[in-house]
Amino acid sequence: MFDLHNKFNTLHPVFPIYNELFGLSSTLSFCQQNSTSETEILWDTYGVPHIYATNEYDLHKAYGWAQMKNHGNLILRVYGESRGKSAEYWGENYKRDRMLHLMNLPTTAARTYDNLTAKEKLLIEAFTEGINDYVAANPTKIDDKYKVVLPVKPVDIHAHMLRGVYYEFLADNEFNKSQQWEKGSNAWAIAPKNTKNGNALLLANPHLPWSDNYASYKFFEAHYNLNGKNLYGVTLIGFPIISIAFNDYLGWTHTVNTLDNTDLYELTLKDGKYLLDGKYLDFKVETNILKSKQEDGSLKIDTLIRKISKHGVVVSEKGNKALALRFPYMENPPHVLQQWYDMGQATNFNEFETALKQNAVGLFNVIYADKTGNIFYSFLGNLPDKKGEWKDWRKTVSGDNSDLIWNTYHTYDEFPKLLNPKSGWLQNANEGPYTSTIPQEIDYEAYDKDISVNNMGFRPQQSASLLLNKKDLTIEELITLKHSTKSSLFERIKDDIEGLRAINKDSLTTVALDVFKNWNGEFNADSKGAVLFINLFFSLDSHNLFKEKWSAKKPLTTPDGFNNPETVLATLKGVSKNMIKTLGSLEVPYGAVFRIKLGDHEIPANGSFGRLGVFRTLAFSKGKDGKYYAFHGDGYVCVTEFGDEIKAKVILGYGNASQPGNKHVGDQLELFSKKQLRDAWIKKSDIEAHLEEREIIK
Repeated sequence: MFDLHNKFNTLHPVFPIYNELFGLSSTLSFCQQNSTSETEILWDTYGVPHIYATNEYDLHKAYGWAQMKNHGNLILRVYGESRGKSAEYWGENYKRDRMLHLMNLPTTAARTYDNLTAKEKLLIEAFTEGINDYVAANPTKIDDKYKVVLPVKPVDIHAHMLRGVYYEFLADNEFNKSQQWEKGSNAWAIAPKNTKNGNALLLANPHLPWSDNYASYKFFEAHYNLNGKNLYGVTLIGFPIISIAFNDYLGWTHTVNTLDNTDLYELTLKDGKYLLDGKYLDFKVETNILKSKQEDGSLKIDTLIRKISKHGVVVSEKGNKALALRFPYMENPPHVLQQWYDMGQATNFNEFETALKQNAVGLFNVIYADKTGNIFYSFLGNLPDKKGEWKDWRKTVSGDNSDLIWNTYHTYDEFPKLLNPKSGWLQNANEGPYTSTIPQEIDYEAYDKDISVNNMGFRPQQSASLLLNKKDLTIEELITLKHSTKSSLFERIKDDIEGLRAINKDSLTTVALDVFKNWNGEFNADSKGAVLFINLFFSLDSHNLFKEKWSAKKPLTTPDGFNNPETVLATLKGVSKNMIKTLGSLEVPYGAVFRIKLGDHEIPANGSFGRLGVFRTLAFSKGKDGKYYAFHGDGYVCVTEFGDEIKAKVILGYGNASQPGNKHVGDQLELFSKKQLRDAWIKKSDIEAHLEEREIIK
């Protein structure tokens, strides 16, 4: 088979004691000035908190409490990580600590916290108080090893958000451009002209890692009700605001876009200096102390030397060469929290677009729909205005010439966007912005060539094909389309695979060709042929597989035709022999090999790798037992209909909790296996009809 990857003291929660020991006098004073009434959390039977509050401070304080209740250990862990102290606290991931400090993110957070807007500080400080209050009231529910992080301080939340955007999404992507899986998503927006009820529909379907090993990527689902105004959606755990959401008027989702806004420059070194414009310059040098916990409990002390050129910080050095990292707004990050807040407060398209024009979020596409029938797509992000084309910046950049050091950024008005396309639908599955609808309505030639590539992989092609010429869509039909497990890659090449018979002389390979002939190209638990196809594809050089390359003139029918059929046939023969040896059959059911396991729950998988053109996207890694377990992909799915009353169906595949003993770890996997969504309960009467627990947050 192939292989893809291989002190806190218990305190009585009395405010004066808590205040004195935790040093949170300013936060508690702020709370006492703004908190005027009780706030309640209605926990539904899927572990989703529905928070009812009369002011924003109490709302976000309860939101911090709720996140801790479901993810307490993980939240403290990610805050410890975001401080750059994983090795100091737990003796692990010194590499990430080093990189966070090289990027100076913990220090930047501390230095820039006072620059946040008053609204951002309110949300963060309220959220922080809720976290600490939860632990003070429930000290035995948090593992002792994570209490070293306590007390959580407001700057920790700010640092965690900077880490999430600039390290996890941007820098890490620069370091791992060749990795097999990527942070991605699917999104659709359907205009009223294409729906049965005349209401716009929106699909939110972000793809991020599921595993606790990637804790900073896990979603938390929640519902706000502030004085009767609703906001429902998800955010990454530890973030103090819902960031993919719908409210009473509109909704939006994000997909990771193709912008390239983080770069590695290759520097030429001599005598401890670096070459720039024909002169050797001195680095700016700073030092930092890193600690790492040893097996005997002692701390090893290391001195981290930050060498900073005009390009950015040096992240590696070998011989007479070094690599310097440059990422957006290294000194003064923009107000991402304020933008997400303003997006959630918008009641119409104009207000929503005004929020988008802040362009404070480091990356992402936005796909939008509202009650008046608008649908909208926009490419966004902190994108430098660079010389040359997008493709020129996909590799390491020469650091010898200062002309390549970017300092200015594209504005919102310079980005591709599309409001109410003629087709009546919009989609994005992590390709460039120009194929957001078919026929294309955004002209590639009208935009700077450093903004994005014009491309369309097999998952985006499947995404568009599922919507093409669809009329009278209902929310239920959209859910059915969303759960398609058919591979557009297999559909494209199945005739070429059949054509291999003409040059085949091996009996086992004939059996393999028969398996493909009888397979419908779907990745369901009982599918036979899916495992063989995965083994074949990931054993081929996908970059040189096709004779005809992708063309913008034929976006849904290219690439096509095997470039070297003999190589494909020989590869098929080899993987067939290996499958017989390891699995005993070429027709082993997909779900027998590809699994989903969370907590005490385990199911056969349906859905597969996006690179295969499967819209129901899951990525897998090999377990010790030789089977493959999902660790990434379809996590949160939400389909919303914007009628007179908002109607939504949702699922969070891995469940809305990770805390040991919480029954909502993996409790939605049965729904997931059946390709079903559950109702998003918004009305209080519906929530109370499915009530698991009521909490009053004082």
